[in-house]
This record gives sequence, C-alpha cells and structure tokens, in this order.
Amino acid sequence: MTKGDVKMRVHEDLVLRARVRLLSHNDRILYGEEGLQVYRVLFAANPRVYAYKLAVVLRMASESHRVAGLPEARQALVAEARAVSAHIPADAPAYQRRLWDSTVAELVLRDGRPDSGTR
Repeated sequence: MTKGDVKMRVHEDLVLRARVRLLSHNDRILYGEEGLQVYRVLFAANPRVYAYKLAVVLRMASESHRVAGLPEARQALVAEARAVSAHIPADAPAYQRRLWDSTVAELVLRDGRPDSGTR
C-alpha cells in the first residue's frame, strides 16, 4: 500500500503474527474483528494477495449488528472496502473482481434507496 509515492513500511513482527494467526485458522477467511486486524496488516504488506480477503471482511463488518445503528461507521467500512477492492488484480479470478459490484448491489437492496432503481 502506498501513501503518495512512498511505500508504507509494515512492522515485520506484525506481519509474522498475522500469518501465524491465519495458519492456525481452519477456514478460508478469518472473519470478525480479528480478521479485520489480520488482513489490514497483511494487505499493507502485500495488497495484491490480500485485497480480496480484506474487502470481504470489511463488507461483512459493514453488515454487522455492531454498526447497524451507526451509519457513519458503516459508510466508513464500505468506503474502505471500495478502496481495497481497487487493488484486486486484473488477473484475479472473476469472482474476486466482481466483489465490489455485488457488494454495491446488495447494499442498495438492503438500504432500499428509492433512487437505486430497485422495485
């Protein structure tokens, strides 16, 4: 991940701890607050590899009951998911590249915005 033109340095111990946590997890994606922490660290170290998983976890967090009454927090998570999904590489599997489109469609359906074109 870059800030301006300078590559952000990630503390190697944090990256190692995040990788160990993933190795001890017996599922495809680590969800929840712990998943957010792990994938944010790993995304900073290698955005190409971890963009999809971080975007998925951010999307799930935006749908959580913890932010149901906090529209600003939900919008911040969705905005971060949008920014992260821009780092999903063009040669990634199609389901990864379509992540943001499906996220927007589901948010529109859930929010029921009148200008969204839903019936």
